Amino acid sequence: MTMTQSPDRPGSPLPPEPGRAGPAQRLGWRAALGNIIQMELRQRLRTRSWYIMLAVWFVVIGLVTWGAVASFNTLAGEDLFFGPGRFVFEAVVGFVLFFGLLVAPAMSASTVSGDRAGGTLAIVQITLATPGQLLAGKWLASWIASLGFLVAALPYIILAVVLGGLDVPGLVVFVLMVAVELGVVCAIGTAVSAIVARTLFAVVVTYLLVALFSLGTLIAFGLTAPLAVTSVPANRAVYPDELPGFDEETGYESIDWTPVRCTGPMMPTETLDARSTYWMLAANPFVVVADAVPQPEKPPYDPDDPATWSPDGVMTSVSTGVRFLQRPPEMNVECAHGELTDQAEVAAHDGTPVWPLGLGIQLVVAGALFAWGRARLVAPAARLPRGTRVA
Repeated sequence: MTMTQSPDRPGSPLPPEPGRAGPAQRLGWRAALGNIIQMELRQRLRTRSWYIMLAVWFVVIGLVTWGAVASFNTLAGEDLFFGPGRFVFEAVVGFVLFFGLLVAPAMSASTVSGDRAGGTLAIVQITLATPGQLLAGKWLASWIASLGFLVAALPYIILAVVLGGLDVPGLVVFVLMVAVELGVVCAIGTAVSAIVARTLFAVVVTYLLVALFSLGTLIAFGLTAPLAVTSVPANRAVYPDELPGFDEETGYESIDWTPVRCTGPMMPTETLDARSTYWMLAANPFVVVADAVPQPEKPPYDPDDPATWSPDGVMTSVSTGVRFLQRPPEMNVECAHGELTDQAEVAAHDGTPVWPLGLGIQLVVAGALFAWGRARLVAPAARLPRGTRVA
């Protein structure tokens, strides 16, 4: 490595330029992140509004839990074999994720741009912390702050466990995936905050990116659904009430509505074939969380025993819906190609997990924005936005 010699003492290297730390003077990652996180959390916890928000959040989650229990009892009755714990837990976790997607951008998108607007960012930039350490520390601090809402919901999660019907491995995966999604949103918000100079614009851009993942994926799938419609040759299904000798007075009480045979000429029947478009939903935060959790074990459903039926939670319904979109179109038609659809085969078709693809897309976007944001924090900057305060 070439070093510049001092004119007063030949052979001795010059000291680092003022305001720029040399490689040997940089802080280690552990020390730098610890200092930045501590500084950020102290600023957040110093305000009374943070505690007021958590208190309001605790009350709102309590209302959601009460509503979930009441809905379960109304839908299924109180004498079920399967307890309401999972139904209540999924409602609480789904609401925590929904609220987190609203709060996390506001808490993370002002971390860097707020310091830039207040003229304090330059003071931090000339310290021994590198731009990457500065950005990572602010991201981790905003992530920890957003996890406070998940911690505030723990009493209601424990209540769901007490109510029964909840498998512990599924609970752990649910909580971990919600925490991961909050971390991804905070990473996007922190990176945008470093890229965009104005705080308000950074918050708006972060909300737009979150909306792109949560609502944009649904809109894109809905717009392409007509393009995924296909036709399957099928004829008409015959049900037991159409057979000769069916007693209309007593037969409907014990009828099995499964078709018994297929009849008639083949006709093209339109049905949805979403195998080429379902991946658009993969990056949706609710799909990522719901699809990552293993399907719960439930007792076999017996039509003659209502106690064996239990309503699915909101997150389980999301996962089941995404797996349903992966079925071949023949499974959606009762008499495709003149043959009855094998219901056992339909029930056994579990599909492919989509959450690794969705989480991978989110991480790629967050990583690209993070790299861009780090480049904007390098000092001295070659060009500053108009109106930016340096110190």
